[in-house]
Amino acid sequence: MSNKLKSYDEATQKLMLLAMDYDVPKIGEFSLEEMVYLLRESFKYKLTYKKVFDETLEQNCDPATGFCLVSSYYIYEKTGADKIWTLMKSPIHWWLQHKQYSGPFDITYTQFNEPFPYYTGKPETKIYTDEEFTKILREKAYILGKQAGLE
Repeated sequence: MSNKLKSYDEATQKLMLLAMDYDVPKIGEFSLEEMVYLLRESFKYKLTYKKVFDETLEQNCDPATGFCLVSSYYIYEKTGADKIWTLMKSPIHWWLQHKQYSGPFDITYTQFNEPFPYYTGKPETKIYTDEEFTKILREKAYILGKQAGLE
């Protein structure tokens, strides 16, 4: 196993431990930590990116690259939506903020070489006001969930 992949897998383990600490109800078949694991595993396959976005991604990037919005939205929808989370955005990145715990919950943070400046984020309001945006996002999130074996 390459050092890059080993580092990615170690990050996945850390995210799963973090997910276990969150008070997120198990809705459906999978817990939050199981979702994290399965989503991050699915990111490793080029076919997942192709199925979700109908395009290919450059080869030498972190497997989580490009999945920030759809994976955050998938978790948001499947674990209580705005009762539990705030979907956060910056000009170049998306992540979740738990309403009870401080700090970002970002399953795609490994795509950045430096710590991301989460303080630049703002709540995403389009999911409440823009039906077309939300419809497309939900469709892509569902495809991702299916590719990850969650649907």
